[in-house]
Amino acid sequence: TSRLIRCVQDTTALHHHQYAPMAGDITLRKVISQKVALCYGSSYDPVSEITVTAGATQGLFTAISAFVRSGDEVIIFEPAYDSYTPSIVLAGGKVVPFRLHEPEFDIDWHKVAQLVNDKTRMIIVNTPNNPTGNVFTQDDWQALDLLVAGTPIIILSDEVYEHLVYDGQSHESVLKYPNLKERSVAAFSFGKTFHCTGWK
Repeated sequence: TSRLIRCVQDTTALHHHQYAPMAGDITLRKVISQKVALCYGSSYDPVSEITVTAGATQGLFTAISAFVRSGDEVIIFEPAYDSYTPSIVLAGGKVVPFRLHEPEFDIDWHKVAQLVNDKTRMIIVNTPNNPTGNVFTQDDWQALDLLVAGTPIIILSDEVYEHLVYDGQSHESVLKYPNLKERSVAAFSFGKTFHCTGWK
């Protein structure tokens, strides 16, 4: 954190006190693009495919608002982060919950498939999951890939805890799966990654 504080001090000393571009500072977006390529082997254009928001929650809200319209259905996995439902409702959508069960909170994709219909606009996934700690595996992503193939369903992948993985597990990002990433919005968090959530 002390290094981050020095970076902020140095930046403010250079008189960066005006509004940033709407999509975020281009230098930052380029670095994010490099990080994504390093971590997940995916190439993203920092100009047209990366946006910096005032916190991941705003990013999630913005993505939901951009795609969900009145009458659309959005599948979420419960227990879930508490900002999903109000964001969906504000957009006029209908929350379709899929309840996960202790102790593993694994997803039965055959049962999820029963919830999908022509009104399904989005599926929100959260890995590593808040609050359960469940982490998506390759099998989960492959099952989701099969589920949405041939549909217009958007995947909103909340990956703000990407670097908080324990017990020998590894984080599998949606960005590693070519078919899925073409229909996905992925959200990450500076505050979670660098342990400074109050900065936003």
